[in-house]
Amino acid sequence: MPPLFRYLSRPALRNTRFWNSRPTALMTPHVLKTASRTATVRYLSGGQENALHATPVLENGNRVEREPSGKTSEHDGPIATYDKLVTSGVVNDDSYQRSVVQLLEDLHTELKTYHPGLSPAVQTSFFSKWFGNTTASRSSAPKGLYLYGDVGTGKTMLMNLFYDTLQIQRKRRIHFHAFMLDVHSRIQKLKDREGAIEDPIPPIARDLADEAYVLCFDEFQVTDIADAMILRRLISSLTEHGVVIVTTSNRHPDELYKNGIQRKSFIPCIELLKEKCKVVALDSGTDYRRLAKEADRVFFSPLTKENTESVQKIFDRLSQSQPVKPKVLEFLGRSLVIPESAGGVAKISFQELCGEAHGAADYLELAKNFHTLVLTDMPKMNLSHRNEARRFITLLDALYENHVVLVCSAEDDILNLFSPDKQLDHESNDHRMLMDDLGLSNQQLSSPIFSGEEEIFAFQRAVSRLIEMQGQSWLSRNRSHA
Repeated sequence: MPPLFRYLSRPALRNTRFWNSRPTALMTPHVLKTASRTATVRYLSGGQENALHATPVLENGNRVEREPSGKTSEHDGPIATYDKLVTSGVVNDDSYQRSVVQLLEDLHTELKTYHPGLSPAVQTSFFSKWFGNTTASRSSAPKGLYLYGDVGTGKTMLMNLFYDTLQIQRKRRIHFHAFMLDVHSRIQKLKDREGAIEDPIPPIARDLADEAYVLCFDEFQVTDIADAMILRRLISSLTEHGVVIVTTSNRHPDELYKNGIQRKSFIPCIELLKEKCKVVALDSGTDYRRLAKEADRVFFSPLTKENTESVQKIFDRLSQSQPVKPKVLEFLGRSLVIPESAGGVAKISFQELCGEAHGAADYLELAKNFHTLVLTDMPKMNLSHRNEARRFITLLDALYENHVVLVCSAEDDILNLFSPDKQLDHESNDHRMLMDDLGLSNQQLSSPIFSGEEEIFAFQRAVSRLIEMQGQSWLSRNRSHA
């Protein structure tokens, strides 16, 4: 196995741990108190099912990682850690990556002397609104980092390296999909608790800042108008509370939500990101994920009798003679039916999981409950299957972020799964209903949200991840389940 992928197979770059084997330790719960809420953090030890790495989990399902406990010295910063990994041969020395590591080292150093306190309670009086100064001590917050570039160039790896070496308690690393789900959930809970509220963003931003003043996002992207409108206010409020943002993205900030509905309202958020973060491109020209495609076969195409039998044999082997039965996942007032499950292995068809109306919350719940997903009968998709493609991309993000092994059968090979050749039929019933619901004209359908440009772009990233998830380095993480 190439040295880089021996490192990529370790939890350090995906879930803040620097080696695979370590003693299983008992960890005590920790109560996290903020200005208006209390959350119990339950630490999961490495020996527990479906908890491959020691990670605390907030009661609402959002993770706040505990301090790193790897072999590196607690005084090691990003540069020292990267150097050690290069010297020991577990990561390739990449000049483009090293330039980013230097920027992360600078931020790492600045954060050593940056210690914002908890936010005061919401100020509601006339005088406190106009004369109270709750952010003066936070005005010196260091600039964060917005790291963008092509898929597979190591953006997530570098951000995780930074996160692992950051010796502070109030930090959080989360996939952007999961973060926005958390924000929507908090908004709903606040409305349920306090009724109609003029602007729920300030108290939510305050709580987020109290939980973590360093936020690390993976895959920052905006394709939904609701998210765009929330982010416009949320990013502003977070930075007012002194939160430092480090994020990865496949797009420059100026390309976020490009040609989206009411994009002019989102532009201030883009400008604020550029003001509060150093925007850096990482384009080494090497897609390390593609290089990781190795021997084990977990993707079977085309849909033949032989491939169907091969997938079934894998499911039988992974189930380890445990009884196979349906399982219903109940969560957030919703339910997701898995037709076949055995232990930590789930089997379901593409139509049932991505052809029906499921979303990120469903896929995250599935990823929490199973270490392996067997997905059958995946069709070749074009722009007329945009809903299925979007759901599959969201599913893949959830599986990838939670280190779930994916075994699947498909109509075509990975590189040909999604073809943009067929154009959308804007006269179809689905599109006509969507236009009516949103009050859109035919001219507005030129937006990438409706033209399919967003799906094409997102599927390029999905293909890279899907290729990586076939590799030995990925599969070895869950080898004990096979």
